[in-house]
Amino acid sequence: MAFLRAVAILSVVLYHLGIPYFEDGYIGVDIFFVLSGYLMTKIILVRLNQGTFRLVDFYRRRLIRILPALLILIIFFYILLYFVLGIKLYDFSRFALSSSIFVSNIYYELSSGYFQPASQLNFLLHTWSLSIEMQFYVLYPLLLIGFRYLAGRRSPYDPYFIYGLGLLSLCCMLYYAPRDQSFTFYMFHTRAWELLAGGVVFLHEKSCLRVFSQRVRNSIALLCVVVLLVSVTGVLGMRSSGWPSAFALLPVIATGLLIAVQSDLRLFRLPGVKFVADISYSWYLWHWPLIVLGTYFSLSEQWYYLLAVFVLSFILGTWSYYFVEKSPFLRSPKWLSATAILVVVTAFLGTQLPLHKLFANPQEANLVAFHYHYPRERAAAQYGFGGPHLLSRSTFNDYDTTRLFQFSDTQPNYLLLGDCHAGMFAHTLQELAVTNDVNLLQATGDDVFPAPHVKPIFAGPTALMHYLYEHYLPTHHDRIDKVILSANYAGYSKSEVKGYLDSIEAYFTKLDIPVVYIGQTESYTVEYPVVETLRLKFGIEPENYLQTYRTAANDYLKTSKIGHKYIDVYRRPTLKSTDGIESYMYDADHFSTYGTEQYRDILAEKIFLR
Repeated sequence: MAFLRAVAILSVVLYHLGIPYFEDGYIGVDIFFVLSGYLMTKIILVRLNQGTFRLVDFYRRRLIRILPALLILIIFFYILLYFVLGIKLYDFSRFALSSSIFVSNIYYELSSGYFQPASQLNFLLHTWSLSIEMQFYVLYPLLLIGFRYLAGRRSPYDPYFIYGLGLLSLCCMLYYAPRDQSFTFYMFHTRAWELLAGGVVFLHEKSCLRVFSQRVRNSIALLCVVVLLVSVTGVLGMRSSGWPSAFALLPVIATGLLIAVQSDLRLFRLPGVKFVADISYSWYLWHWPLIVLGTYFSLSEQWYYLLAVFVLSFILGTWSYYFVEKSPFLRSPKWLSATAILVVVTAFLGTQLPLHKLFANPQEANLVAFHYHYPRERAAAQYGFGGPHLLSRSTFNDYDTTRLFQFSDTQPNYLLLGDCHAGMFAHTLQELAVTNDVNLLQATGDDVFPAPHVKPIFAGPTALMHYLYEHYLPTHHDRIDKVILSANYAGYSKSEVKGYLDSIEAYFTKLDIPVVYIGQTESYTVEYPVVETLRLKFGIEPENYLQTYRTAANDYLKTSKIGHKYIDVYRRPTLKSTDGIESYMYDADHFSTYGTEQYRDILAEKIFLR
């Protein structure tokens, strides 16, 4: 099993570092799940059969195994972030709170909406797997004890119960995988089958040893190693249908067989294998936050930084194993309880208190306040959340279509149509419409290209576009005088954009409705208020964070067939990025009203000048 833990941790670390031939290295987490399920089933059933199992003692041992290293990591990054990246303390507090009480998988799923910070900016993203394991540790012995209570102390039906639980979880995964990939990835009941597969291995390992000779078992083990290594490389393309999916059965079965056959191949006793296995948990904890830190300092694509992360996380993992995981003091109930309470209380207060008051530099404090308050208090009015703008998790029924029928008989009726990149201009366009005596209607939604027959991403916004093109516009096109259309064009392939634009042009030409396009906007690898903070504190220029593919998309659109009615809003030369209180973007991808207002003159000229 040491070999499997070593393979698992190396796969995950190298995958997160973006090393070639580890495109599916995330499978290492699935290997860890099977291993954990095997060990927990062995511990629980053996002690239940001996009459020595104590639930409280089991829970205590699991907490002592997981909590010390996790708490030290959280405390370290709290201190580090305060000094170098204080603007992220609120988000870190959210993640630290959910991680320290082992519900981060649920929290990340619930907060995985379109406007949430990208997952690669979450210092504690990797704790989702720890939360699933802890939830398994809590529920699994309760279920087995309950079943034993009903079926008898030494029940011969244990295998069928574990089979049933595993099959139920597997069915949940197979059901949700094509419907909601994020839900399937993060939720306990769509992942539990992988841990229960380890339980099945324990139930049958003696039979395996009895039936197969050592030579046959070694052959099976070698085949399973090949399967795992090939799976990790990504050549099988298993992620093409999301993860986990039916393809996850392959590495799970291979891992289970490797455990069951107990091979004595020299491969499994290579020097260093046990050491890497021993430090695997701590190494897992430390590697990901260092990668995220590099992203914020525009270093994550530099080979020397990736090498430094590999080496430094290995060293920190080793230190954590010897001086945290194995420390009698840090494992003591009193210290563990006090530290856990301290971290949970600190994390909770970090989500409730005005953290910007912790910073002496007024401009940094303003950016911290803006970064926190804008998306929570002002973005709704900017876009029209809950009104003319449909959020990703909303259904079409949440959209009030009667808004689209508020035509004016005395003013021109313009329709703002598009995704959130159209929605972010809604506030400025509404003010311009009033000034220019125009009635502006709005139909926008998250992450949906505003074209006929658009491919679905989020069900609600997609249904809205289908309604507009198939019902609303064919019936009421004579009341619409102009369409203002915008989208994140760069989010699609060049061929997709060309196809969508061709269909849009053909559609509105047939209806004799003029269309004007608000152009592609820039985006950054991290949230723009953070970019401004890093420029203020360390002199790092915003250009280091620009996503260059957006520039290419804008250049293409300016020279495309819609170029004569395309409004170029890409990094205007006169743009002021901040006024010391606000920044022109409130996240990595969307303008604030401070940003859209700087395009008021060109929008007025290109759209409303008649």
